[in-house]
Amino acid sequence: MAESQQWRGKTAGGTFGQKFLFFALKHIKAKNFYFVLYPIIPFCLLFARKANRAIYNYYHRIWGYGKWEAFKANVRTAFTFGRVVIDKFALLAGRSEQFQVSIQNPEVFEKLLSQDKGVILAGSHIGNFELLGHCLKQDSKPVNSVIYGGESAVMQARRSSTFGENNVKLIPVAQDMSHLFAIKNALDNGEIVTILCDRLFGSNKKKRMDFLGHPADFPIGTFRMAAQLEVPVISVFLIKGKGSQYNGHLVPLTIPEGVTSVTEKVENLLRQYVKTLEDTLRQNPEQWFNFYEFWETQ
Repeated sequence: MAESQQWRGKTAGGTFGQKFLFFALKHIKAKNFYFVLYPIIPFCLLFARKANRAIYNYYHRIWGYGKWEAFKANVRTAFTFGRVVIDKFALLAGRSEQFQVSIQNPEVFEKLLSQDKGVILAGSHIGNFELLGHCLKQDSKPVNSVIYGGESAVMQARRSSTFGENNVKLIPVAQDMSHLFAIKNALDNGEIVTILCDRLFGSNKKKRMDFLGHPADFPIGTFRMAAQLEVPVISVFLIKGKGSQYNGHLVPLTIPEGVTSVTEKVENLLRQYVKTLEDTLRQNPEQWFNFYEFWETQ
């Protein structure tokens, strides 16, 4: 993936818009606020051309949709993403009680809580990964959430406050790579680390994989650290359902017996992670929220 293709965005809305959303969603249920999307989404579809072209290509080139079907799917994705964003602001406004999360296989996570080793929960920009920080209310292991460090001061402060109430510590991604030491320390101490593993953010540690039949670059740093420290990895998805419902899926990533080299372990973990993305998107194609040319286009 070319440098120009990498995602450099952050939560939109500006300081005033973000503060307004926090205020409004503190008093109004998120699902009752979705109506604001009807005038906003057409505006975004008209002017956010690069993002719309990327999602259109996702349906037309990756999934093989016809032009009209790809356009309609693009519109549905925009509305789904808008609802997820509103849900995120409601969560950060302290209104997590309005969301119902059903985890299909919680025993996968509960089993690892009883072990001394740290745990990596590998997420992606599918569904609403932000909700995970509000679902990990347990006393066995501290939780550390790795977040994009370029967000506005309003978003950073709100995240720190809200996640702190749930005993979740934040590790902002830093240009000097100091966040890697914080992640390693947390894992060495047997803690939980949640991290998004599908965007490069300028990292040179990447590997090209076949993803939905087309080549795409994925970062390998998280999986290399997991292999070196020998900590378990779980791929996590929180998929938006109807209204305020979310469906959680936990998929443990395993290393086959006999695999001893770090390089082979990393490749095994990454290959399984990519497969979980593929499996999830086949069921929920409209919850892919990487609004840039993710796949190699040449």
